Amino acid sequence: MPIRKMEKMPVKRGLANKFGKSFFSLKSTMSKALQSSHTSSSNENESQTIDSPSSTSQSESKTFEYQLSNNSSLKQLQNDVDILKELLEQKELTIIELRKNSYEERLQFDHEKLELNQKIEQLQHQNIQLQKQLNMQ
Repeated sequence: MPIRKMEKMPVKRGLANKFGKSFFSLKSTMSKALQSSHTSSSNENESQTIDSPSSTSQSESKTFEYQLSNNSSLKQLQNDVDILKELLEQKELTIIELRKNSYEERLQFDHEKLELNQKIEQLQHQNIQLQKQLNMQ
């Protein structure tokens, strides 16, 4: 008879498979439920049992209101982001325009400087010519 190796069998997750929740989650939910039932009176427990469909609808309406507020918050944030993007684009265009103007002004300045330097050289040359004429007289 051949010897077989023992294979590990997959661990069954009993409660998680049956209820879709882990044991810890189920345990904490149960303990919270038990604590709330111990703190309230038996009359309140009966009214809670009777009102459970309305409490479910209240929690659903709260969830819906929460989702609506989240949606409005998201819409407001998206609006703010769009406004900021538009402002950023305007500022970038302003920067581009300022750079262009600065470059053009720099070119104009360099041109004027060159003309002035040429004029200075011309005047210096004329001054030398005039001094020579004075010395010859």
